[in-house]
Amino acid sequence: MYRKISLLLIFLMLFTVLTGCYDAVEIDDEVYPVMLGVDKGANNKFRITIQYSVYGAANRNQEGTQRTQSNIAVIEAPSIIESMEMFGQEISRRITLKHLKVIVFSEKIAVEGIGKYILGIQRYREMRNTVAITVVKGEAQNFVRENLSIIGESLPKMVELFFSQPLHNSYSAEEQFFDFYQSILSSYKQPVASYGGVNDYSNIGEGENQKDIPPITGKGYLPGEIPRKGSAKRELSGTAVFNGDKMVGYLDSYETRYYLLVEGKFRGATITINDKYKPSTVIVAYIKLARKPKVKAHFSGGKPVIDVNLKVEADIVSINNKTPYEKLYMIQDLNAQIKDFLSKGINKTIEKTQKEYESDIFGFGYHVVDNFKTIQEWEDYNWLSHYKDAKINVNLTVNVRRMGAGFYTSDIWDSGGKVEK
Repeated sequence: MYRKISLLLIFLMLFTVLTGCYDAVEIDDEVYPVMLGVDKGANNKFRITIQYSVYGAANRNQEGTQRTQSNIAVIEAPSIIESMEMFGQEISRRITLKHLKVIVFSEKIAVEGIGKYILGIQRYREMRNTVAITVVKGEAQNFVRENLSIIGESLPKMVELFFSQPLHNSYSAEEQFFDFYQSILSSYKQPVASYGGVNDYSNIGEGENQKDIPPITGKGYLPGEIPRKGSAKRELSGTAVFNGDKMVGYLDSYETRYYLLVEGKFRGATITINDKYKPSTVIVAYIKLARKPKVKAHFSGGKPVIDVNLKVEADIVSINNKTPYEKLYMIQDLNAQIKDFLSKGINKTIEKTQKEYESDIFGFGYHVVDNFKTIQEWEDYNWLSHYKDAKINVNLTVNVRRMGAGFYTSDIWDSGGKVEK
């Protein structure tokens, strides 16, 4: 009896002592940066910029219009990790990277090589594999400062949604920390990163264009070039291309779409092409991959040959003329126009990565390796140095599946009779 009572008392004491979290931390005892910018320092190796949420209600600027839910802090430090401790002098709280969303590198650092930065923080326990990697034109500090939340009060949500835009418009590549780290060490492919910058709103003209010219379609943009005006100047448009850990070039927004199509990561996007019968009008289509691309590789005459089979589905969104493309006899013509548009862009993009950058960002090496018996033979061959010599054949099939909400094309009438469009 006494033994049972003693055991019960011991258990009660243990439950009392061991309950709760001994390392619990109040939310506002720590600061959680959502963006981290890396520039070259003047007085030290790194200039680190962080953006973090403000606790409590959102504030407004002097005009009372722009909400600001974040603060910016900048410091120069010998390493990224030590800078987190040095920021304590500014913020008076412990800085943790547990909820970091994005690491932003300046283009100057990317050209010199960011492998040492990635390798330097990949061991850090707080670094998550899902953190996005971005390269920006100019200074990373300026990009972070222009990252304003103009819709809603949640800065982390805004940043996460903004950097997930490639899933919806395919204007930029989405590269996460682990993927980038893996590609740096890979003998099969080269890394990429989303390409960003600051738009000064000087690319949108004033007034009207009096010239009767066809719409400019298929034009890709680089960061800072999109003709727009608004409240948030930062933007993502294009892809930074690496050879090893060094940035060697970039793809614009449309070239990025072609790259994603071949790699099989294209989720869907809207394209606008000129109607070949009426060039002053356009055809707008939403395209997506019908299935994952099929890639086969072999050697012919000692040179690698890669065959890529792509199947794309298209939904017609808009046709602003009276050409009856909804008729069965016109569908194949429509398929051919979209195919011609995409084929030219895909082939030019592949050629650009081969001749200008010599960088296999498509991951063709994962298919070429099947022609080698051992990993030692593969590494001795050094595929990345032979990528520029490969012959790449792209077989593209386009099928228009839906013609939108219209079943037929109607005529427009006015007082003078039928209007030709």
